[in-house]
Parts: sequence; C-alpha cells; structure tokens
Amino acid sequence: MILYTHLPLEQVLAGLDELEAPQDIAFENVMLQVQPLPGGKGRVVRLISPRPEDYLNPRYAPGAVIALPDGPEEKNF
Repeated sequence: MILYTHLPLEQVLAGLDELEAPQDIAFENVMLQVQPLPGGKGRVVRLISPRPEDYLNPRYAPGAVIALPDGPEEKNF
C-alpha cells in the first residue's frame, strides 16, 4: 500500500506500537475478531461466520462496540 501525505512518517505512525492485537472471541455463538477497549468492551474488527444472516446483523458489523464476555473459556474459540 502506498500512502501519499505531507505529514512526517513519525506523525502518521504515532501510537501504532501501543495498539493491542485483535482477539478472536465467541460472542453469541458467532466468531468475531475484536480490538479490546477500556472498560471490558471491544470494537468489532471482523466477523468470521459461514452463515449469511450473521453478516446482515448490525451488532456484528465492523466498528460496532460490544461488551466482551467474561471468562477465558469464551475468549478462545
């Protein structure tokens, strides 16, 4: 990917190393890739499902904020 900008590279990439990697979680029997947020919440990055109707649900859309499930057994699918 090529990014054309007049900003210095240090300013464009500032804070990139502080981001956590997305986690795969099972949420309401659907696999989601979620970016952890403060307060036990997460932002949906990607939906992983073979069912087409899951992609029509706005709760699973990328950018949606969900409450992360409690317990390690639900976080790893």
